[in-house]
Amino acid sequence: MSERIFIDSDVILDVALARQPFVEASQTVVALCEKGHFTGCISSNSIANIYYILRKLGGDEKARLFIQQLLKFLVIIPVDHVGISQALVSKFSDFEDAIQYFSALSFGCSKIVTRNIQDYKFAEISVILPSAFIG
Repeated sequence: MSERIFIDSDVILDVALARQPFVEASQTVVALCEKGHFTGCISSNSIANIYYILRKLGGDEKARLFIQQLLKFLVIIPVDHVGISQALVSKFSDFEDAIQYFSALSFGCSKIVTRNIQDYKFAEISVILPSAFIG
């Protein structure tokens, strides 16, 4: 299996919503995973959040189709009791980001690709912007 990278929901939403000026770098990260250069990982919690946002903006069918495409090449990491417990007692100021971090850590991801790097200052794995990741 190739290097595992955790893709934060903001990166996926950049792609789904074509958010400028971020979509190009985020799309490249996703494409690298789709082509098998990296094993792209995302939490089950992120999938639910992405669905919620996409459904609100584009409807149920579009949201489901987008997620079905993601499922073809991304690994879904379950959010479990241990990860939630770790997030609760962590030094992270953002609980949701703490959940993401401990999910990534539990699955052996070497990097978290996100535009929200400031909330991961206590991370023990690399946290990197999409633009820096594609370099």
